[in-house]
Amino acid sequence: MRSLAADSAQASNAIKQKSRSAPSRSATTAACRSRRSTPDAADVNPSGIARVMVAAVSATNSSELHDHVGREVRARRVTAGLSIAEVARRADVSAPFVSQLETGRTSMSIPTLYRMASALGCTPNALLGGDRDPRPHVTRAGNGIRLAAGSGDHSQLPQLLSRTGNDVLLHACHYVIQPNDDPQEWFEHEGEDFVYLVSGSIAIEFAGGTPDGTTLELAAGDSLHHDGTTPHRWVLRGDTAAEVLIVVGSPAVEG
Repeated sequence: MRSLAADSAQASNAIKQKSRSAPSRSATTAACRSRRSTPDAADVNPSGIARVMVAAVSATNSSELHDHVGREVRARRVTAGLSIAEVARRADVSAPFVSQLETGRTSMSIPTLYRMASALGCTPNALLGGDRDPRPHVTRAGNGIRLAAGSGDHSQLPQLLSRTGNDVLLHACHYVIQPNDDPQEWFEHEGEDFVYLVSGSIAIEFAGGTPDGTTLELAAGDSLHHDGTTPHRWVLRGDTAAEVLIVVGSPAVEG
C-alpha cells in the first residue's frame, strides 16, 4: 500500500481509466502473453506508477472458457506424452470425459480442475489461462470467472477473485452458499486452505473427522487455516445463506 496520498489518488485514477475501456478476457489474455516482465512506457503514468490491470473476465462466456481449458488440457497432455486414458486414470475421471473436455463439449468442477492439474503436472490456474503479470490485479464487484463447485444442476458457483495463469499459486474464491444448493463434493488437493466466513454459519467436515473428533463450526468473522490434503467439504448450517472467502495456496510445480 502506498504511503503518499498523491500516489494513492493517481493509482485510483489509473484504475478508473482501465475500467472504462477494459478489453475482453481473450484480448487481456493475449496481451498478457506478449508483455515483458517490466511494464512498457505506455503502462506507466507520469509519476512512474505502474497502472493497475483491471480484470475483465465478466465478458468471458462459458463457451469461451470451456474451449480455452480444453485446448490447454490437450496441449499439456500431448507435450507430456500422455494418453487420454492415462490422464483419465490419474485424474479419476473417465476417458470420454477427458475427450469431451479437450474439445470444449463439457466443463469440470473445482475438485476435478485440481485433480486434472495434478495429473498434468501444473497448477489449476495454469489451465484457466493467462501468464503471470507483475502488475496489481483488480476484480471488480460482480465480475470474475464463475467456476462450478460440483457437478449437480444446483451446484454452487463461486466467483474467482484472483488472477490466473502459469505459475500463479494463489486461488481465491468468493462463495454465497444457499440452502437449496447441492451438497459439496469431497475435495482434496496439495497445498493449504484459508477460509474466512463473512456471514452465516457453516460446518467444515473432514473425512475421518478432525483430530479431536469434533465438527468444526464457523460463524461470521471466524476463520480457518488447514491442510488441503485431507478430504473436506462445507455444510451450510441453518436456513440463511452463508458468504465465504477461501484462499487456496498451491505448491510450486517444478519443471
